[in-house]
Amino acid sequence: MNMEKYLEQLQAQIRDKHARKFVAEEVRGHIEEQMEAYENSGMSYEEALSKAVHEMGDPVGVGVDLDHIHRPHMEWRFLIYVLFISVLNIAIQYVINRNMGMETGAGIYESLSSAGILITVMGIAAMLVVYRLDYTFLAGRSRLIGAAYLILLAVLSAFSDQIINGSASWISIGAISIPVFALMILFLPIFAGILYEYRGQGKSAIVKIVLWMFAPVLVQIIGGYISFRIALFIIISEAMLFVIALKKDWYVVHKKAAIIGGAVLAPALITGALILTYSFNGYQAIRLKNYLAYYGIGHYVDADSTTNFVNSTLYDTFANSHLIGESDAAIAVMNKVPSSHSDLVLGSVAANCGIIGMACIIFCLLTLCVYVFNISLKQKNALGCIVGCSCGMAIALQSLSNILIVFGVLPLMDSALPFFASGFSFALVDYVLLGLVLSIYRYKDIRREKVAANAILRRAQ
Repeated sequence: MNMEKYLEQLQAQIRDKHARKFVAEEVRGHIEEQMEAYENSGMSYEEALSKAVHEMGDPVGVGVDLDHIHRPHMEWRFLIYVLFISVLNIAIQYVINRNMGMETGAGIYESLSSAGILITVMGIAAMLVVYRLDYTFLAGRSRLIGAAYLILLAVLSAFSDQIINGSASWISIGAISIPVFALMILFLPIFAGILYEYRGQGKSAIVKIVLWMFAPVLVQIIGGYISFRIALFIIISEAMLFVIALKKDWYVVHKKAAIIGGAVLAPALITGALILTYSFNGYQAIRLKNYLAYYGIGHYVDADSTTNFVNSTLYDTFANSHLIGESDAAIAVMNKVPSSHSDLVLGSVAANCGIIGMACIIFCLLTLCVYVFNISLKQKNALGCIVGCSCGMAIALQSLSNILIVFGVLPLMDSALPFFASGFSFALVDYVLLGLVLSIYRYKDIRREKVAANAILRRAQ
């Protein structure tokens, strides 16, 4: 049997179309390597090829073995956990809407809860669609995709005049308004792919990576606004992904020097951005000044009454909340806050479900983040590892920042608690990120950077 016929029969046994070409190339390389060894021992080309193909074994048997390894997987435990969080969110939103929506009219909580169910169902649907995609489409295309994506955001932002609270720009597409922050979060997996594409390069690659890190900030400037919150979130996430790449020795640079340089540069940039923001007199600058004044730095600005009101309201909410179960006093206090169903939903959870209920939500999100990082760091494919970590980073930093804002550690700003705050855009983005994680797991034995196929071929000898 000649090599092409052998490969044709072998590929016929492999059900996943994504793996067929990959496996065929691996087997072809192994046959050619063995054939070369036989030729060097004195065999003719035809004899060497025939013997190398014959020693590979039955193409059907080898193909079946390879199909067993190179097949898609579903991480059912992870999926069940995500569904558990989704159902928990629906239940909590129903309780909050029932107890805190009665003043706006009878039956309002049913409609609000129905909207929450619709958002969750659409999010899960988006997650499953992304799960079916092959995440390796990013390989070799991340820089092109990243440039096109950022240019599109810049253009849409430039033609949008929706500025909320002086910082959060929204992009309008027809009757739909989408926060730029949510769209920026989706850049993180693309940036992870960009890090992957620069593997094996030296100092020039580091310079290019740093430029890519600040590209989202340039998009904001082109859009006619600057949000310190968005810029800080994105740059911190990108920097942490970059450190992971450095730790894996992806670049031909002095790893320790690069990490130390980044550790010095990052705080300097953050401090510079804070000083720049502080020097302005806009809405966000006023909030920042009052936040620093709370810790004895500078003076309060009377123009911002919202921050003190929200922080004091949250303090009263936690003080009046029960350990378990709803508290009428806490609910009455929390009802005064406009963002009780979205940005500050943890306060509403404490009022309606108790402090332990709020702690359980935080624990669930912490467990989800650990689960995502565990799946990602176990991937044998380097691209899958870094893309999965980018998804975990996005969810973890969203969760951490929202929790710290609710507890008054960070200044008051727009923030969404993943999966538990009512809002379509961020929910959809977070489910898409989980879909990417499931896709990475799905192809964990297909995109293994030539490890699995070589192991089977060695056993076949």
